[in-house]
Parts: sequence; structure tokens; C-alpha cells
Amino acid sequence: MVPGPDLADVDFDDCLERARQLLGAADDHAALDEANLAVNAALAMRPASACGWLVKCQVLSARGDDVAALAAAEMALRRAPHRAEAHYWRGAILGDLGRHREALRSIERAFKDQVPDDAWLVEDLFYEKAVILEALGEREAAAETYELGLARCPSSAILRQGLAPLRRAQVKSSLRVLRGGLP
Repeated sequence: MVPGPDLADVDFDDCLERARQLLGAADDHAALDEANLAVNAALAMRPASACGWLVKCQVLSARGDDVAALAAAEMALRRAPHRAEAHYWRGAILGDLGRHREALRSIERAFKDQVPDDAWLVEDLFYEKAVILEALGEREAAAETYELGLARCPSSAILRQGLAPLRRAQVKSSLRVLRGGLP
């Protein structure tokens, strides 16, 4: 890894950009440590930045610290209560923590708070909602969510991959009914 700039010599935006770049190497602990330092430096400059707290949330999530990532998502929401991305991250982390009903409410809120600039987030919202619904055992609702997502994002490989096993399960289930319940 190439060492980054001395964080004392850069501004807020540079620190956040450095953290985002390092997040791309999410399996490299040293890169994630450096990303954490960069986002901490940014937050030291602007502690009220929802954007900074969202990047902090992502860094902590990549490091596997879901409890701290949730706290960072909450900090972002306090600063930007109507920001779809903040609700998305809160929902995703709550889902990782097994708090599925809360996660679903947060993802629903993210859908509600979307603005045109959030178009990049749509695919992830549908995917996260479907995964949460699956975790809740609501397979039919999950399949419908994947299908709605594909209607909005027809080229989405991740939505297509998520839907495929649910469709296979639906076909197997309908065949079982036709054969009188035999496996």
C-alpha cells in the first residue's frame, strides 16, 4: 500500500476522499486502519458533518464493528434526519445485528426520504429490503421486492441473483402442491 498524505496537511474533503479510497481495500486491515484515521481527521475538522459520520459508519462496518457502525449511523441521522443514505446505513447495520424489524423500518424510511440525487442508492435499498424480508421469513414479500427492484434497475445482477433462489423455491413449492404434498 502506498502511504497517504500527512493528514495534518489536508482539508476535510481530502480526508473523506482518502477514507473512501481506502474503503475499497476492505479486506486489508492496514488500509482500514488508515481509512479510520482519515475519517477521524475529517470529523475532527467538522464534527457536525453527516457525510463524515456516514463514511465513519462504512469504515467501522468494514472493520466488523457493527455496534460502533450503528452509533456512527445514528450520529449521521441526528445531523441529517431526512437523508436516505443515513437511513439506509442504519437499516443495513441493524440487519447485520439481527434487529430485522427495526432494520426494515429504517429501509422503508430511506425509500420515503429519497431525492433525485439518491438514484445511485435505489438498487441497494431494494436489495437490503429483500434480504431483511427473507431474514424475517417473508419470502414472498422478498421476491416481490426483488421484482420491484428489477423493474426500477433492470440490469441489476445482485437483484437478479437474490431473486433466483426464491423463484426456484416458489416453483418447488407449487410442484409439491401438484403432487399432493410429496417431496
